[in-house]
Formats: sequence, structure tokens, C-alpha cells
Amino acid sequence: MSANGDISEADLKAAADDRFDQPNRRGRPGRLPAVESASITRRITALAVGLGLLMAIGKFWLWGQTGSVGVLASLVHSALDMFGAIASFIAVRFAARKPNPEYRFGFGKAESFSAVFQVCLIVLGAAHLLQEVFGHLGHSHPVSQTGPAIVVLLLFIALTLWLIIAQSWAIRATGSIAVRGDRAHYIADLLANIFVIIGIAVASYTPFAWADALVGGLMALWLLFTAFQIARLAWGQLMDRELNQDERRAIERLAMSDPQVRAVTELRSRAAGPHLHIQMRLDLDETLSLADAHEIILETEKRIIADFPAADILIHPHPAGCGHTHGNKLFQTDSEK
Repeated sequence: MSANGDISEADLKAAADDRFDQPNRRGRPGRLPAVESASITRRITALAVGLGLLMAIGKFWLWGQTGSVGVLASLVHSALDMFGAIASFIAVRFAARKPNPEYRFGFGKAESFSAVFQVCLIVLGAAHLLQEVFGHLGHSHPVSQTGPAIVVLLLFIALTLWLIIAQSWAIRATGSIAVRGDRAHYIADLLANIFVIIGIAVASYTPFAWADALVGGLMALWLLFTAFQIARLAWGQLMDRELNQDERRAIERLAMSDPQVRAVTELRSRAAGPHLHIQMRLDLDETLSLADAHEIILETEKRIIADFPAADILIHPHPAGCGHTHGNKLFQTDSEK
């Protein structure tokens, strides 16, 4: 702690050193210092863009060779993966920018806007696929070059699985919603490739040529389900949804670990990309001096930052037993009024 009582950069680094000591310190926004989180998300989104481009080009060639509706479905999915990855590539870099006098809460929600863009892409792609499927249901045709197509798709499955593992590690470290959106894309793409292999094999080696179109339809439905999952994540951050109850209880426990803190009330929290914003009221003994109350608050901030290194924390001291509440009553829960 610095001489004037503020929390220094050294304090932040020391508090963050044990961030991976416990499993519950992973996979949530704010659990990693913003600089490290930005470094991880920059690398993983660049990797996703590169792989998305490679698979889109490869599947375009494969579709020309086979004429398979299933391959077309997978091609559309890979193209969406690529554009979604580009959006995430830009968003995580913008979200990592430091707050300025005009945007005091930072730019973390850029990740949520990226997720919304991905949802729009997915819905448009699903609509296109359904149109193609209905056009081919009554005009099924055998798939050509089945063997080479299966070999190429198996290679793409291996590459996609490798990327998903890397993305899972990045999410475990950063809790990034943009990377979560990317991973949802690529998990769907992995399943798409598996279904396409099944579809073209059945269409080529059995009398059921319509199986290829059926796989395309199933993939369109999967895309819509993926869009719903990503939309839920983005909605929560854009609408400033509270942290889950486990996270809120963890914050309360950290604050209450000092016996001089009588109660924690008016706790509010929200996530914005890699950042967290936390505010609360601490009930303290009314006989404490302002300097003593200030010291208790600083120690409380340090304990919370040890678990949430990217958190912006605002604590209001309050004399215990005083029934007065602060702020606009419109924003108070029933238990706080």
C-alpha cells in the first residue's frame, strides 16, 4: 500500500499472484488482471480468425468437388465462424482499452456487442441453410468424391478440436464472453463436420440420398440454438445483470472476514467484458474515526481484489444501526428498503 493509503500497482500484482490457486477463481470475468486477460484473448481470437479462414476456403473447394448440401451447410457455418472470429478479434482489443474521462466505466461491453453481431450472423446463416434444404428435399442427388471429402472433413475436425481446447483454456482464464461466443461457433462447427460425414456417407452408400439434405436441416436448427445461447450471454452483460449468487456470496464473505465489519448491504455488481464493477455499503462501529474506517475499507478492497484483480470497487462506510438508506429507492431491492 502506498504512503497515502491508496492501493498501488505492487499491491494489485501481489493480490493477483494466487489467482489460480483455487478452481473457483477461473472462468469468470474479473478473475484475471485486465492486461493478462487482454493478452490471452488477443492471441486466441487471432488463432480463431486464421483457422476460420482456412476452413472456409477448404470447404468451399470441397463443396465444388462434392455438390453436397451437408458440405454447403458446414461451409456456411465456417464462413460465419470466420466473420464472428473477426468481430471478436476487433472487440477484445477495443474492450481492453483503458477508461477515459468520457467513458469512465471502460469499453468492456464491446465484447457483448461482438456477441450480438455473431447472433445476427448465425440467424441469417440458418435461414439460408433452411432455404437450401427445402430446395433439395425433392431433388436429392448422389454425393460425388465421398472418400476425399470424408478425409478432408476429418482433418478439419482435428483442427477444430484443437482450437476448442485452446479456447476453453482462454475462457477458464478470462471468462471472456467474446471467446465464449467464438467457442460456441466452433463447437457447432465440430458437430457439423461429424454430421456431414454421416450425411454424405449415408447419401452415397445407401438408397437414402435425402439424408444429405436432412443433415443440412439439422445443422440449421443447431445454428439457431447456438444463437440463443450466445444471445443470453450478451443480454446479461448489456443489461448489467448481477453476478451469480456464488460470486456475490464470495464478495460478501471477503468483506465480512474482518470482524469490524458488522454487515454488507446495498451490494451491486456487473460485468463488462474482462472487467467487474462492484459497489457496496459496509456497516461499521459508529465510534470509529474516519481514518480507522478508511483503513478497514482499504483492507476490504485488497481482499476482494485478491480474488477479482480486474474489479473496480466502490465502498461506502456506514454507521451500524443507522436505518438510513442511500441512493434512489427505485434501484433498491425489497430487502434494502
